[in-house]
Amino acid sequence: MKFVDPRSVASVSTPSLVAKRVHEAIVSGELRPGAQLPSEAEMAQGFGIALMTVRAALTALRDMGLLMTVRGRHGGNFVADDVGDRLTEAARKAPLDKVLLRDLTDWRRAVSGEACFLAAERSTPDRLSQIRSAEQEYSSSEVQFPELRFADVRLHVAIAEASGSSRLVRAEMELQVALTDVILSTDRPVRSRKLASYDHGPIIRAIEAGQAAQAREAMIRHAEDTFNWAALLV
Repeated sequence: MKFVDPRSVASVSTPSLVAKRVHEAIVSGELRPGAQLPSEAEMAQGFGIALMTVRAALTALRDMGLLMTVRGRHGGNFVADDVGDRLTEAARKAPLDKVLLRDLTDWRRAVSGEACFLAAERSTPDRLSQIRSAEQEYSSSEVQFPELRFADVRLHVAIAEASGSSRLVRAEMELQVALTDVILSTDRPVRSRKLASYDHGPIIRAIEAGQAAQAREAMIRHAEDTFNWAALLV
């Protein structure tokens, strides 16, 4: 699991920031169901914080049902096997708000649109391969909701990584976590998979062709399609 420096986000308490980072790692698929987290000592060292602070963050995540702790020689902290269901349950407790959804979409247009633009200009063969692999995983008939949503996140984060901008990657991750709460709050994605909002083809083809402006435009259409779909639920 990648670490961040808690001192870089002064407005967020350190335990909350650690919990947020682990949450992001789960939603993005960096930590999959059943995956073991680094040891508490490794996390404390990686984040540059006290061991008790890490434990406070992990306790909060266990209380949310996202983690489980196994005691003993081969124990540790693990992502809950039913973490997708847990996240879905939490998301459905918050009603959708069309104003906030519009604001999120505007943010997405700016961040994801620019990520696609730069990915088209800067992608290396390795990065393009990672994007294609993420798309293949998303398109797999074996991927079901809510795992389908997590595969979607991995694809968009892979595109942001291809931009070469670490700040864009962080911003993409944050907005994808927020968007996940919106999408998991309903059961419609299972029945609506063929909506235009699920079609990444135009985005990926433009990135592969090095067509930066077209990649951005395709991403903006993708974001608006998702907004129009979600707005029907408000």
